[in-house]
Amino acid sequence: MTTRTQTRLARTWSDIRWSYSQAAAASPRLFRLYWLNTMVSVVFPAGIALSIRGLVNTVSAGLDAGQLDTSITVLWLLLGCGMTLGSALSFAANAYLGRRFELELRPLLSEQILQQQSLASYAQFEQQTFRDGLARAQDAPELAVGQLCAFSLELVAKVLQGLSLVVILLAIEPLLFVLLLPLGIPYLIFQWRLSRRQFDEVDKLVRSQRRMNYFRGLLSSLEQFGEIKVLGLGPELRRRYASIIGEFRDLKLRSHNLEYSGKALFSVLSICAVYVAMGFAALHIVDGALTIGDLAIFGSAAGQLRSLVEHSVKLIASSRWQLLHVRRVREFLEQPMASVDPVPEVLEVTSGDIVFRAVSFAYPDIPTNVISNMDLKIAAGEMVALVGRNGAGKTTVAMLLAGFYRPDAGEILIGGSDTHHWNQESFGKVISMIPQHFGRYAVSAGDNIAFGDWQRLRNDKEAVAEIARKAGVDELIQSMPDGYDTVLGRDFGAHQLSGGQWQQLAIARMMARDTPILVLDEPTASLDVEAEAELFQNLKRLASGRTTLLISHRFSSVSMADRILVVDEGRIIESGTHQQLLQDSGHYASLFRLANAQFTRA
Repeated sequence: MTTRTQTRLARTWSDIRWSYSQAAAASPRLFRLYWLNTMVSVVFPAGIALSIRGLVNTVSAGLDAGQLDTSITVLWLLLGCGMTLGSALSFAANAYLGRRFELELRPLLSEQILQQQSLASYAQFEQQTFRDGLARAQDAPELAVGQLCAFSLELVAKVLQGLSLVVILLAIEPLLFVLLLPLGIPYLIFQWRLSRRQFDEVDKLVRSQRRMNYFRGLLSSLEQFGEIKVLGLGPELRRRYASIIGEFRDLKLRSHNLEYSGKALFSVLSICAVYVAMGFAALHIVDGALTIGDLAIFGSAAGQLRSLVEHSVKLIASSRWQLLHVRRVREFLEQPMASVDPVPEVLEVTSGDIVFRAVSFAYPDIPTNVISNMDLKIAAGEMVALVGRNGAGKTTVAMLLAGFYRPDAGEILIGGSDTHHWNQESFGKVISMIPQHFGRYAVSAGDNIAFGDWQRLRNDKEAVAEIARKAGVDELIQSMPDGYDTVLGRDFGAHQLSGGQWQQLAIARMMARDTPILVLDEPTASLDVEAEAELFQNLKRLASGRTTLLISHRFSSVSMADRILVVDEGRIIESGTHQQLLQDSGHYASLFRLANAQFTRA
């Protein structure tokens, strides 16, 4: 045996053991019952065959003697009935237990996958390969694990059942093995290779599957529905969806045709082999070497053995498919996540001063730096605004500060602590943030705020209301049909908010967490001028004593900051107050005059 083969076998055994461990963890009692039922099922095929032989021989002897031995006949009938009932009940029990296992495995494996997903860094989650792996892992993992356990156990039972039938058949007519063996081995190789080919073809299309789900999601999205209607995009999106689903159909159709062609060929040849062997057994009866009961048991056992061989080959092929699926799930669950353990000092950080020292950063697969050798200092309690053209690097600065990305060079210090070894939980204890694409959670209005510090606020409605009052959204919430219990959005509720109202709730959610640093990326993008002015009055009050980093294109917002930093091509090129920068007549003044001219023309 080659080293490569040994490695494959070891990996296969490891995946099977892992699947068994998951099944045992999901329900130890069901797992034991499943094993017991499988082992008990081994005796039924041979028992049925022997009872038929005994019954036929008893009847045959009665014909010769002119009198039937009723008691012996009844015993054989009872044995045959009991074995047949046992086989049927065992089959039903296996089907029931297998389905129960899938139901028990689903929450267990889903939790593991979600836990692993939550450990990924923001940069890792952005990668297409990571999301492909996540899609593979989320594709009914309970079926893969449950069916691998079921198929492998059933295969063990089939092998033992087959051995019991082999003993019977060898004693009657060995010719069947001479005929079945050359048929069974090629059929096994065919199904084994076909299973791998089918899996690889489907596995390669995982990104197409995600794209298909994306188009289907667009067509059912309430937020996109209006634009899709206006642009008449429905037919085009349906065409793209149909194109991908047609690709899957054609792929499965080819595999389906090949699989059933092979199955039909094996069925024809193996059935012919059984009847050829039965013909030779019939000749032996005429010669006096066998009894009629032997022929009966041979016919029954041969038919069962042929079905066992066919079913066992299919089980092996199906097990390989599920084994490959399980391997994908394990690869996702066992891949190293980017999160690292926080240093103990992070829990003691209370000061909000921020320092960037020669920080450089480039996004994966993009050769040029977005941030280049940036130096930045923000004093504790200071409100600083970042201004610059689109693509200048403003949002990247915020993402680096929040720990979503790590700098390629340089260091970032918060409260004097180097953040290089912090994990995301560590950043969350120090920084509250509203990203550009903030959450619009389809839960109650109160929960939309409580999510800001869920562990502390989940059962404290009064604290949530107090935060809403401070953030200036209490009146808005009180006007809703069920107040703080109003479920928002139209997915599950009946109350829809405007973009600005969603943004106000997002700001209240940010304020729920008592952190020394606030980061706001375009917080007033959906607000009108009056709402913006009111927001910043509240923000100046709420942010008192906290370090605040504000990113905005609206000069009415940034002018309220203590200091403005102008970013261009990943570097800070200007720094000062609104008035100072206007007097300097530099890049900031140019942007301000351009924006003011556009506003005047509007």
